[in-house]
Amino acid sequence: MQNMNAYLDLARQGKNNWWCFILAFVLILFLWQILGALPSVFLLIWVLADGNPLTGVSPAGQFVGVDPLLSFAAPMLASVLFLVGIFLAIRLIHQRPFRTLITPAHAFAWGRFFQGFTVWFILSGLLSLMESLLYPGRYVWTLDLRRYIPFIFLALIMVPIQTSAEELFFRAYVLQGVGLHLRNIWILSAISGFLFMVPHLLNPEARLNYGLMGFYYFFIGAVMAYVTLRDGRLELALGLHAANNLFSALIANYTVTVMPTPSLFTVNTLDVVYSVSAAVIGLIVFVLVLDGPLRRRLPDEKLVG
Repeated sequence: MQNMNAYLDLARQGKNNWWCFILAFVLILFLWQILGALPSVFLLIWVLADGNPLTGVSPAGQFVGVDPLLSFAAPMLASVLFLVGIFLAIRLIHQRPFRTLITPAHAFAWGRFFQGFTVWFILSGLLSLMESLLYPGRYVWTLDLRRYIPFIFLALIMVPIQTSAEELFFRAYVLQGVGLHLRNIWILSAISGFLFMVPHLLNPEARLNYGLMGFYYFFIGAVMAYVTLRDGRLELALGLHAANNLFSALIANYTVTVMPTPSLFTVNTLDVVYSVSAAVIGLIVFVLVLDGPLRRRLPDEKLVG
């Protein structure tokens, strides 16, 4: 596990006293959950006070009668502050290079990122195609070019910020912090999966079946942690997560979701059993493909230190 140890050892750079982690967590959570919530709060106040009976908030917590670009951008701005909080914590509190959250090498491996992105995007498409064939009528064509075209540009900017912030926190900062005291890949992956699951249980999708959806979020988080530790760098997880959320945002999204978007298709039924089964199969294939024929090791001379 040379790759894993090299990645986890990056946390030994700079300051890693216990109080640094506490201070960093406070800073990150304040920017992410407190300041980051303000755009959504302001939008909520505006919707409730505008006197328009066509606007409001659904029981699932979604904005109704609001421009999709606005209802999408407001909560996504929290991810921008989330990312800022992580950057400030690493640079000002831990005083180590931001790059050390991603890789022990000198440069970001764009090839590995696009491998992860492409493989998962294709798998998502195949699994969605299979669902549409097994359950005719579940996928409804809902393309609205007037809304979709400007949304593409917004999604391509905001979604990678959102997914990268989550990966940098759950699969990098937290994983490396715990890795200062623990080096078992299975336990580390399980811890990352559990911590990734907890905040996602607040999503409206989770209300359909907390048990299965909880396992869904746990398994995704654990697998992304596993491939990160196996690869000794974060690019694969960054690519997978970005592909997953961009596919949902742009190609096929559900009616019940934390992130409603004007996608090409709308899936009118969130089949929890199929979604969990498909995710498990897809992620296993992802690991086998990326850990096999597409695995690529970096030359030693590219590693820092």
